Amino acid sequence: MVRGQLRYIFTFVCAMVIYMGAQAQQLFSYVYIQGDKQTPFYVKINGQMMPRYGKNYNIISELSPGTIEIEILFQQRIYPSQKFTIDVPENGNRAFLLNKQDAGFALYDLKQKKYVDR
Repeated sequence: MVRGQLRYIFTFVCAMVIYMGAQAQQLFSYVYIQGDKQTPFYVKINGQMMPRYGKNYNIISELSPGTIEIEILFQQRIYPSQKFTIDVPENGNRAFLLNKQDAGFALYDLKQKKYVDR
């Protein structure tokens, strides 16, 4: 199941990289977060809810480089919200898996192959 998700995410990220490369004047970055199929979630940045295009993933676009703090909220408040700090690259992207663990949820960075510190 994880391999299927990784393959899907890798394909999506590659397509987005190609799209972003075609727009050379584009100076923004984006972050992709993929959850499991059972736990719908929302993302909030600086008190503002981000648009949700699907129940199990979120694309946060037009980000400036630097550090952002995101808050993951779960549909019907089934779990407490989770906060994470993410470094946004200059004119690039980041991709994460939102994984349920014993102590809550964790973000797994697909490029760096490690969990994000809170």
